[in-house]
Amino acid sequence: MTEEKVATDDPPTSLKQTIFNFILGRQIDSEEKNEGKITESFIKYVRAERFYKLSASLSFVILVFLIGMPMWYLTTSTYRAPFPTFPANRSITVEVRINFAIASDEMGEDVQKVMPELEYNMTTKEVVAPLDFQWRTRFIGVRKFDDLERDHSLKVEEKEEFFDVFICLVSEKDWKHYSATRVQLGIGKWNFVQWPEKSEEKAKASSRITELVSDTLIDVPHLNSIVRRDLRQKMQPWQIAALPLSHQKRLVWDSAPLATNYHIQVIHLHENTEIPTEALEQQKRTAAALRKFAEKVQGVTRVDVSIEHLWDFEPTTQFLAKDVQERWTLTHSAMEELIKKVDAQMQTSLVQGTVLRFVVLETSEPVVVLDETGEDIDGVAVASWGAVLPRNEATESKAIAAMRIQMGMDAGLLIGWHRPSVALCQWEVARARLRASVDNAMRAASAVRALDELAHKISNIAINDDVAGRATRAVNILDEVVRPGKRLDFESLLEARRLADSANYDHSLLAMLYFPMDQRTAVLIPLAVPIVLPICKLIFEISMVIFRGFL
Repeated sequence: MTEEKVATDDPPTSLKQTIFNFILGRQIDSEEKNEGKITESFIKYVRAERFYKLSASLSFVILVFLIGMPMWYLTTSTYRAPFPTFPANRSITVEVRINFAIASDEMGEDVQKVMPELEYNMTTKEVVAPLDFQWRTRFIGVRKFDDLERDHSLKVEEKEEFFDVFICLVSEKDWKHYSATRVQLGIGKWNFVQWPEKSEEKAKASSRITELVSDTLIDVPHLNSIVRRDLRQKMQPWQIAALPLSHQKRLVWDSAPLATNYHIQVIHLHENTEIPTEALEQQKRTAAALRKFAEKVQGVTRVDVSIEHLWDFEPTTQFLAKDVQERWTLTHSAMEELIKKVDAQMQTSLVQGTVLRFVVLETSEPVVVLDETGEDIDGVAVASWGAVLPRNEATESKAIAAMRIQMGMDAGLLIGWHRPSVALCQWEVARARLRASVDNAMRAASAVRALDELAHKISNIAINDDVAGRATRAVNILDEVVRPGKRLDFESLLEARRLADSANYDHSLLAMLYFPMDQRTAVLIPLAVPIVLPICKLIFEISMVIFRGFL
């Protein structure tokens, strides 16, 4: 076998080339360089092994980049299960049907004129999108005034596809209330409007019906406040000024969020004196009155009542002062200090739901509460906190009135309008369920959209299958219930809100929050760099071979 000698006269390697060879992993055999000889058998061996080396290198590149890198991305990235969202521009349609009855046949022509006029007037009322109303009227016929007044049913029927409102027109001669009372709200579902005989007065009576439906029986301004609050829309000063005075006073209460559960803490503030047995019985009556009210609203929300006592609180010496009439008074500034001290004394409640504190001043002498102008008032209701009430014969009724205000059930009536002196009317229960249905629909849709926006804005929010499943069920309920031609189902929308809220506040969303991408990269760099550099060298060599072709 002959040997082929190849003379080499390579120039000395520079420092730059040495560093480059070190980075790429090139090694130079010093002995072979000195001898400058490569045998023909070695060249044949290299050529025979080149295919296997390239195949192994290519396999290694495929293993690392096509298999390893995707697996690294999938195993280190935050898992997010897909879920649908409820479109923000989709309308929430409320189908309202206004049922008319008359107490005598002589008003038949008038009611036929009132119904289309009412439908037109209701369409001109301001409604904040996506809320939408569809108004319909229906004439039931002639009904006896006495029979309708005796209808005190509190049962809420939801089998119909409409939200029903019931109005009875009563002539002046059949009107049994005071003549100055133009509108008499009923205990049951029926409400009564005094219908005048003079033609010039009928237009005013027709406008009263519009205001009755819009501002009392449906309470469109309150529903608009719910939508604005959920959409984070601010009311401009001119919009507030355009509201009626009664609506301006209610604006704070209408904007307060409605809760599905309320927990009332009746807190009795005692002096350092002996408590007679009669006073203890009065304290029990306050909680009993609130519990009885809770039974009437159980179809709308759950209300739990508990009793707390703060002994040796000494409200007389700390917060009360005598006025010029020698009366013990609680001023507005002293009431603020009282609320702060009660909050400091009470421990944080772990009860789920909105906690309201009803403070009752258990003093031996009567106490008069003063407002910010110094006028006498029966008590104070504090938005989203509770109420402060003195102990007197009207404490129970004022506690119920404060609870009605906290739940958004209180409505300012116009002059000449009268509401029966009862804790709750049937039409108020129906109105509260409608209000809660709209609120639940808005809250559920907003919670799902907030979860979707959270996932887009924060890369480390983890959404597992359970959270996505709850959000999906909430959206499916909304798609089924919130659609034109179907009444808003209270129970279904309440379930949708609970599912959406539970998904939005699930603790598993924060499972990967404190392991961001820069930390994952810092952990993987010591493992990846020793592999990436040889891989880059292999890719360079493979590309050079492909470019030059096989030798």
